[in-house]
Amino acid sequence: MIKSQNILASAAILGLIGATPAHAATLHLKSTPETVHRGVISPDIKPVLTIKSGDTVIIDTVSHGGLNDGDPAAFFAKDGIPASGVLQDAIAIAKMSRTEGFGGHVLTGPIYVEGAEPGDMLEIRIKKVTPRVPYGVNNAGSGGAAPGMMEGRNSKTIKYDIAKKTVNFSDTIHFPMRPFMGIMAVAPTEKISSRSPGLYGGNMDFEKLQAGSTLYLPVLVPGALFVTGDSHAGQGDGEVSGNAIEASMTPTLEFILHKGEGKAMTMPLVEDAANYYILGMDPDLNKSLSNAIKETVKFLGSRYGLSQADAYSLCSTGIDFGIAEAVDLNLVTYGKVPKSYFKQRGAYWVKGK
Repeated sequence: MIKSQNILASAAILGLIGATPAHAATLHLKSTPETVHRGVISPDIKPVLTIKSGDTVIIDTVSHGGLNDGDPAAFFAKDGIPASGVLQDAIAIAKMSRTEGFGGHVLTGPIYVEGAEPGDMLEIRIKKVTPRVPYGVNNAGSGGAAPGMMEGRNSKTIKYDIAKKTVNFSDTIHFPMRPFMGIMAVAPTEKISSRSPGLYGGNMDFEKLQAGSTLYLPVLVPGALFVTGDSHAGQGDGEVSGNAIEASMTPTLEFILHKGEGKAMTMPLVEDAANYYILGMDPDLNKSLSNAIKETVKFLGSRYGLSQADAYSLCSTGIDFGIAEAVDLNLVTYGKVPKSYFKQRGAYWVKGK
């Protein structure tokens, strides 16, 4: 649990967001067999890029949707997508061997942040999440949050209009795109499966992490060793079939290091212009919700000075709780705390700047 002196009361969360240093650069990290790895998040993987605090990185990622079948060109051809419409890096990456015992997520990185040490906090501003192709994949079958309801695996290629930001689920069903990265993580202290989210971030599948939002993670190993992947064109809360619209994206991320601000973090924190999102995790969904409530009560005490009783009461009367994902090894729930409720307002970075 978070101690009384914790990240929720830090300068960054109180609205005193660090300014971008004058030396800040914009870099492009491409996804190639040399810059990606599959299925694990580990402190032992050699960094593929080194950056400074304040730098922005445009990161190409490749979805595992279509890759896990071995030949993405053949996989998408059955839905009328020509080989010229399949990413060449996806074809090359599909030939890489998968790590035995772990899932098939394709992760770009790690990125080494100069000066980052355990106990620091990494602020990740999500400037853009740009689609690389106009289609993605969803599988609905025997797994997910309703296991056994269906048999086998039913793979559906879902196309979308990038210019109109519209998902064309069928000829009669259309809804807005919501691009975001399912995995954003710093390295934990030991190698883990990419399927499981935790303090380090990871496979949170939290669709509120769209452009304009911010993710705060504690630094756990020197350099932070940030990775991202599992990109989605859209997802409903819960990700109930076990996956979203799995689709290749290029996020544009700005990294700001806060020295000493991650020492007491026990959970990632998410913020956008309108809300704070307080996360809870546990393999048991009920315990995950309980953890999200406890973390929200502590946040309201640290951020706004509420007593425990008033904070718990506000959680019940004015705070919405939801399920980010109910299908991974660690289930993620969240409390949405609207900033508009409070007289005390902090600054927030302006989208696009």
